[in-house]
Amino acid sequence: MEKVYAFIIIALLGYLTLPASFSQSKEELQKRIEKNQKEIELTNQIIKNTKQNKKSSLNHLYVLKKRINLRDNLIKQLNQQISNLDTQIIYNQEAIKLLNQDLQKLKKNYAKIIYYAYKHKNDLDQMMFILASESFNQAYKRYKYLKQYAEYRRSQGQEIVIKTQKLEYETQKLKSLKKDKKEILAYKTQEKVKLKNERIKVNNRVRELKNKQKKLRRELKDKQRIIAQLENEIEKIIEEERNRTRLWKNLTERQKQISKNFQNSRGKLPWPINDGVITRKFGEHDHPVLKGIKTYNNGVDINVNNKSEVKSIFDGVVRKVVSIPGANLTVIIRHGNYLTVYSNLVDVTVKTGNFVMKGDVIGEVYNDQSGDENLLHIEIYRESEKLNPEVWLE
Repeated sequence: MEKVYAFIIIALLGYLTLPASFSQSKEELQKRIEKNQKEIELTNQIIKNTKQNKKSSLNHLYVLKKRINLRDNLIKQLNQQISNLDTQIIYNQEAIKLLNQDLQKLKKNYAKIIYYAYKHKNDLDQMMFILASESFNQAYKRYKYLKQYAEYRRSQGQEIVIKTQKLEYETQKLKSLKKDKKEILAYKTQEKVKLKNERIKVNNRVRELKNKQKKLRRELKDKQRIIAQLENEIEKIIEEERNRTRLWKNLTERQKQISKNFQNSRGKLPWPINDGVITRKFGEHDHPVLKGIKTYNNGVDINVNNKSEVKSIFDGVVRKVVSIPGANLTVIIRHGNYLTVYSNLVDVTVKTGNFVMKGDVIGEVYNDQSGDENLLHIEIYRESEKLNPEVWLE
């Protein structure tokens, strides 16, 4: 608390001009809020377009849970916005207080100046003041004094006008900040109501799915089969490269450069689709319905609303296009000693051996017409090490 007060006191010396870093964090927070809002709207569209007979599917549950996470994050971000506004309001109130104090001092001082000027307003008095000098040098000094006094009086009057205008500006700004806070509080209240209702929906879906445990176990078994096949294909490619060119030890100059550029793009790689939300994250997680069951995702699953073009996230060579039952077509692209894997594609436009550039279209996300399983699965490897795509994507 003492640090906060110390910071405010220092800031008051400049009439509480907020630091540039505060403005930057405010802008970053606003961008995160807008991104969250966009993703919530996309999940709303995905849920809306899911056919009724698919409303109790596992993927639908993942989308609902994703929307809850997004909504929860949004509320936290709104809390941060409110906290920022509270800080700005404190700064503004203190600035107004200081301006008022300065203005009162200026007005009081100016009143004394005016009174003195009134008592000595006769030009003859000023002339006599100069003529009564004992020497020319003293007369000149008295003339300069009168001139400086008049200038000082004018500057004091101008400063009062400027301070009054600034006070009016800060007062209006305070009203605006309080209005913004009121609107965000109202928005937050609405979001909390939506979040509560969405949690109820998720609980209802979980209860429905618990009555379909046999089906869920079959789906899980199918998913594990697909994962095993994908891993097998990737391992084949890695082994082929080892045997054929000893890639891991002897990368070509071009491959080395691509690897270096890929490494330097961590957190900056473009999304493989224009619009989508990650509904299943990388790594090990508890099954959302089956108790005691763990699931492992080698990449991330990105739900899309409709047909979406899939693009390569970096320059590379297509190493394989393979058909896997349940995952449609899978494209595997090599980027030096990195691999990217794109599954659940149709209308693939590339072939093994093709060189693709970052942003080149390689196919489309499969659309099952029910709006439920329209998702892209993407994986990233460094040699045989599985990496979290979410960390690498922008």
